[in-house]
Amino acid sequence: IVGSISIVGFSLPHTAFQDSSHMPMEPISFVFADRATVPGWLGVDVQGEIIQHLLDVKPDRILLITDETVDSLHGDYFSALCNGKGDVLGETGDSNTASEMPEVDKFILPCGDSCKSWANLTALMEWAFGVGATKRSLVVAFGGGALMNVTGLFASMLYRGSKLVYVPTTLLAMHDVTTSLKTSICFDGRKNNIGTFYAPLKILIDAAFCRTLPRGELFSGIGELAKNA
Repeated sequence: IVGSISIVGFSLPHTAFQDSSHMPMEPISFVFADRATVPGWLGVDVQGEIIQHLLDVKPDRILLITDETVDSLHGDYFSALCNGKGDVLGETGDSNTASEMPEVDKFILPCGDSCKSWANLTALMEWAFGVGATKRSLVVAFGGGALMNVTGLFASMLYRGSKLVYVPTTLLAMHDVTTSLKTSICFDGRKNNIGTFYAPLKILIDAAFCRTLPRGELFSGIGELAKNA
């Protein structure tokens, strides 16, 4: 990669994808016409800052949704989050004994478009209620575009709209999927025929994930970036 990559007005030097090139997060805005403006932050090797952004939401529980590949490569990314043991009462999550640190529950989906199924959406709903999710809980989509599609749909339906944060791990998702409010699954052999438009609370981008992308996927993302520029 020569020169720099610009994502929503933020320029990343080519050295950003090399090891040990920490670049603190800078704020960016994702403007979706007259529908919504979503705050975002972009940096390199910013694990601690991303975790702090999640804690700033002050959720009672974090519902972390990822896929098999991302979990195998970055399964310890959120390990610094300590599990809380607060009581949960009703859908509002009010409790007199809630811990300062949220409980973290993780759900691992299949990779690619296979995660965008009615069965997986149903499994996510059953899991969320099973672990005690409330209206105060935070849904975190940690993966590529397909993962963010189904997770966004899930968040838009849970309690008629739950707090949602995107942490994309592919270059394509960082600049393409995050610039759309579309959420979806594929049903009955049709593509993206069930979905909603739903805005996340924040979009948090750590460009360091690009280091683990296969060469073909990285250049695919760069191609889409150039096409949309």
